Amino acid sequence: MREYGNFLRKIFTKVDRVPLDVVRRYQDFYSALICDVLGKHQVMHVDLTPLSPGMRFCGPAVTSLGPDLTVRRMAIDLAEPGDVLVVAAGGVRDYACFGDGTAQRMMTKSLAGAVIDGCVRDAAGIRRLGFPTFCRGVTPRNYHYPAAGDHGAVNVPVVCGDVLVEPGDLVFGDDDGVVVVPGAMAAEVADEVADRLSAERAQRGSWTDYPPFAVEEELVRRGYDVQ
Repeated sequence: MREYGNFLRKIFTKVDRVPLDVVRRYQDFYSALICDVLGKHQVMHVDLTPLSPGMRFCGPAVTSLGPDLTVRRMAIDLAEPGDVLVVAAGGVRDYACFGDGTAQRMMTKSLAGAVIDGCVRDAAGIRRLGFPTFCRGVTPRNYHYPAAGDHGAVNVPVVCGDVLVEPGDLVFGDDDGVVVVPGAMAAEVADEVADRLSAERAQRGSWTDYPPFAVEEELVRRGYDVQ
């Protein structure tokens, strides 16, 4: 935990969130296009996937450092409707640190979803709830709490799925994975994604017959022998 330095055991109650009107602009986007606009960066590790197909979320990040239950509960208490809980649990697969009880409580608070850089349990219960949950896997074994309680923090910068997440950053998840949009860039990125999405829909909507890719000339230029 050395990389977190003076952030350990810090609880920050205030978060500079991406404005709601900007968050709403992302509702019709998809992660691959956001990733393209971000230059293929800001994508969490491929192992962080939705617990069920079709799960998706979009909202400002509330961060919880470490797997400890009490620290995570503090983060949830501080979260606001529409927030996404980001738990930097170190990618541990041997223990779960999230379950359906927590998911249900988060739903009553209208939170948008959770990203767990580790495993969850009560998978069937979470699926029944339909609460958008992204994780590295599932196991019935959880931690004996407190778990590294002295090494936790709330609403500090964390690394989740190999991506730096600042509190308030926009976190977007769908079937393809999780993308993090830095808060300061969220409005600008939304403009670019919207333009590309509009062009993409117009192009694909014009296809009535098969549109050839017409790549033969390029392949010949690159040295391919087309016979």
